Amino acid sequence: MITRQQKEAVLEKLENDFSNSSLVMFINYSGFNVAMMRDLRRRLYSKYERGARFTVAKNTLIGRALSKVGYAEKDFQSILAGPTAVLYVLSDDPIEAIKITHSFSKEKKLEGIFKGGFLEGNYFTADDVSKLASLPTKEELYAMVVGRVQAPLTNLVYVLSGTMRKLLYALNAIHDKKSK
Repeated sequence: MITRQQKEAVLEKLENDFSNSSLVMFINYSGFNVAMMRDLRRRLYSKYERGARFTVAKNTLIGRALSKVGYAEKDFQSILAGPTAVLYVLSDDPIEAIKITHSFSKEKKLEGIFKGGFLEGNYFTADDVSKLASLPTKEELYAMVVGRVQAPLTNLVYVLSGTMRKLLYALNAIHDKKSK
């Protein structure tokens, strides 16, 4: 049994982490064994290092921390029933964490483990997880934007160089004609 001081320390840590998180996602861990928990943590930590946490805490402590940070109790009250693990991302792209956990659940054939959560402060349900997992990551979005910006510029350079090339061919032809 943990003491009141330990509970307060856990509550303070959760409050601090939740206030700085771009993603707070709740997972039903009842189908997990120790090796699976370790595997999921390893996958998350290999991507995020210290920027993501996957932890288990008492539902009452999680609820208090969420309330103190400013999340609406109506959104998370039904989620905090039964065994609940919390995944939260402190830095980097939160969509990547959703992709990792979603692919993990598919790989391990774990159905219905997602309870819902908050992405950038907005509530999402368990049904939304697969939709969020299909979104592109920040790096993919950056690449798409750069590609879309770069394409017209590349075409412009190609067209302008074509005009210059034709002018050079004409001048060379005139030069060759006059030098004969």
